[in-house]
Amino acid sequence: MKGTRPSKGALSGFHRWFAITGFLVLITVVGIFAYKVYEGFNPAGGEDGAGTGEVRTVQVLEGLTAGDVAELLEREGIIDSSWTFVARLRMQGAAGEIKPGTYEFRVGQDADEIIATLREGAAVDLARVTLPEGLSIDQAADRLREGGVVDADNYVELANSPEAFELPTLAGTAIEPESLEGLLFPETYMVPEDGDAESLIAEQLKTFSEKTAEVPWENAAELGVSPYQVVIVASLIEKEARIPEERAKVAAVIYNRLAEGMTLGIDATVRYALQKWTEPLTQSDLAVDSPYNTREKTGLPPGPIASPGLAALEAALQPADVDYLYYVLQDEAGHHFFTASYEEFLQAKDNAP
Repeated sequence: MKGTRPSKGALSGFHRWFAITGFLVLITVVGIFAYKVYEGFNPAGGEDGAGTGEVRTVQVLEGLTAGDVAELLEREGIIDSSWTFVARLRMQGAAGEIKPGTYEFRVGQDADEIIATLREGAAVDLARVTLPEGLSIDQAADRLREGGVVDADNYVELANSPEAFELPTLAGTAIEPESLEGLLFPETYMVPEDGDAESLIAEQLKTFSEKTAEVPWENAAELGVSPYQVVIVASLIEKEARIPEERAKVAAVIYNRLAEGMTLGIDATVRYALQKWTEPLTQSDLAVDSPYNTREKTGLPPGPIASPGLAALEAALQPADVDYLYYVLQDEAGHHFFTASYEEFLQAKDNAP
């Protein structure tokens, strides 16, 4: 028996119906998507809007992209979705109009209000404060004193009062340092022109946590040190190594000398003990009775001597695989000669500039 085939006209009508239906479905999906992006965005931070209404301060540095700013807002719990927020910025043509500054936003604040504020700019006049790698608390205070933006004496007082702040955890481990030395992350910060030291320090501690979240802290145990001692080692590296490629070698020398029970012999620790950073060290300086005198005391000093940058921390956790025990400065650019031989060390020392 022959089957009945649908007519060409019937097929054509079916195809048209299918195409129209598919088009309508597509339009509906796109419309729902657009609605969710523009109207359905829920800016409340935290699980189930936890913390809604709480005011939080964010610092938008110059050069940050729309995506960077959205991620910053999400980390602070002000918005739930950085992706949705970026989409909303682009729909309003605001992605390239965000102005740097320090802002205060409420958790759960309307997204359009946030965008309008970012486009208008912060009402507070901001000053740029740059605290580079390798500064001790006192050296950072000198830099602040020169800038005249933040009270330098108050900065020193608060930096020596760690109990007043929420401290970073290192590899998930809480620390109880005697001061915030080594934990005040070196960076450029935008602060109000009448900025207070407490806010700057809190921002430095938060930046430390953010910047060091992905470093391999788990290597500390294999190296025979605690995560906090890694920060101490990194501070020594920061003071000793001016050439980037030498950081991991300096780290190796430190760990090798610790393993051998040798003194570290790092003059920067003596300078830290004396707060004598520029003048030549005398023989009496080098004999100072201080736990920071690594010419006299074996082991690591009790705390960091400066604020290490990310590269120094990474070197402290990933030292070079070498047997070096000594290094000697070779030139004014900061290059060192490394060796495992004491005789070679003495020879290089005699020829040092």
